[in-house]
Amino acid sequence: MARKKFEEEEIEANLLPVMNVMFLMIPALLMAMEFAQMASINVSPPKFAAAAQQKDEQEKKDEKPLNLKVFVMEDGFRVSADGQQEGAEAGKSQDSKAPTIGLAKQGAPLNDYERYDYAQLEAKAKSYKQLFPNEVVVTISAEANIPMQSIIMTMDALAGRQCKIAKALKGGEKIPDECFFWQPIVEGGAS
Repeated sequence: MARKKFEEEEIEANLLPVMNVMFLMIPALLMAMEFAQMASINVSPPKFAAAAQQKDEQEKKDEKPLNLKVFVMEDGFRVSADGQQEGAEAGKSQDSKAPTIGLAKQGAPLNDYERYDYAQLEAKAKSYKQLFPNEVVVTISAEANIPMQSIIMTMDALAGRQCKIAKALKGGEKIPDECFFWQPIVEGGAS
């Protein structure tokens, strides 16, 4: 059998088509970014006048902190203030693992977000706000199997479902009366 000799040829890579495609893609991507909607929440600290701030600081020093905590459980909300669970005997930090505010819909599945009594939680937040008008912070924790939407709706109820605070924060205006605890701290891994 006769063997054919193969000659090695040198082939140059033609990068011009690839460069043309990239050249066309750059303006297309830049144009797409103009139309893409980016979701964000602008958060800024409240602005107060210097005299009002000194007055508020003095009042806060005189006032004992509330330390409001809400624990979201499968069977309702456990509310405690200043380390004392609501409904517990005086001197005991926790009476039981029973909820302070029960469910609105008994026996509803966890993915039914209306199973919790958000109206009663909002009323409880309003009553605490009347006692502690300068407090705005609440600590929220939940059992591991509680859906995130339930925690978000809990934050909304504690802030006040009619609360429109954005304009007050931007313009330095007075915080509306329907805003209760609008600075939540969400703790993870609570039991």
